Amino acid sequence: MSRGYAEVMTVKIGASSLALAMAALFAFTPSVRAHTELIATSPASNSVVATHPKNITLTFSEAPILAGSRVEIEQPAGTQLASEPIRLVGPDLVVAWPVGLRPGLVSVHWRAVADDGHVANGSFSFSYRNSLISSSSSPKASASGGSGNIAKSAGVLLLILLVAIVATTRRK
Repeated sequence: MSRGYAEVMTVKIGASSLALAMAALFAFTPSVRAHTELIATSPASNSVVATHPKNITLTFSEAPILAGSRVEIEQPAGTQLASEPIRLVGPDLVVAWPVGLRPGLVSVHWRAVADDGHVANGSFSFSYRNSLISSSSSPKASASGGSGNIAKSAGVLLLILLVAIVATTRRK
């Protein structure tokens, strides 16, 4: 092989590696994915609530928009309960504890719309044991296994890989 051919191949391999690293970086970077994901609820999913908090809160990875977002509270036999309109507080959709909520299983069905138009929806449930009024709030429970941290770590690793590839393929 001639020296010129080896240099051309080194540049092609470096460029291909750079393109692959950039594609992987964009694929795993949270800001590129930028969709609203539920990360916590209060009351916590599958929890038992002895005294009710003032609100039911759903915390998202990024603040949803109110237009098109909704939170519906339902008890067994499909009884939907009227509640105050939802409020947006930072990344949280907040709805007042419904009047008339009886002890038993409570299902919360939600729909959140991201500012880019992406729609996420789901549901969770908890058990309500009595109707004592309390201003305390139940602890939030995480709704994901920290996938945002994994994506950030992958992005950092890919950036380091990119720098290493560029450094090794530079002309001497």
